[in-house]
Amino acid sequence: MRTLLVTVMLVLTTMVGCKKKSDVFMFDCTVYDERVDAAVSGASVTMLVQRADGGFNPNFEIVGSATTDASGRFYIEVEKGVFYAYRVDVSHPTHFNESFSINPDDVPFSTAYSETFVIDPKAWIATHLINQNMSQTATFAVVANNGNCTECCSGGNTIVQGANVDSVFICPVYGEQQISVAGNYVDENGGVHQIAETAYVQAFDTTTVTVIY
Repeated sequence: MRTLLVTVMLVLTTMVGCKKKSDVFMFDCTVYDERVDAAVSGASVTMLVQRADGGFNPNFEIVGSATTDASGRFYIEVEKGVFYAYRVDVSHPTHFNESFSINPDDVPFSTAYSETFVIDPKAWIATHLINQNMSQTATFAVVANNGNCTECCSGGNTIVQGANVDSVFICPVYGEQQISVAGNYVDENGGVHQIAETAYVQAFDTTTVTVIY
């Protein structure tokens, strides 16, 4: 009788566990940095949904969160419902924040959704302008492949005027890429000269480009 009771309890426990999994959508995913070819551990992941219950709702609601492990993996369960969209927000101190959309049609009903979310490493360009020749103005821009990054160098021109210039301008870029500082300066006699400097930017570091004009 005791053995039978234990067996029944085990069966019930298993059934409850199965029922729990059938009531949720499962997300078993990874956060990765392709530029340095490494998983991103310690990233904060937030799962949001746009509910379809009761008509269209433009707002996203947080339904889960997790932190990636040493392999960049995270696991989140979301209670089943009807959704217009999923959104995954990923943040990490040494990487740029990213948001990813998931089509509800791509989320399996009874198995885990699996995906690798790629985020980019932070790096910084320090453009050091030194006016040693009494030049009038300097105009420069940092040219880099920053995708849709809103935190990065804008790519627009910076104009610096005056003779006594010894200034550093710092802005973030994606790490592990070749960048250029391009523009021109006007010397004391009105002549225009090109600025064309290049550098390789390592992830997680500040690279200084010095322009003497």
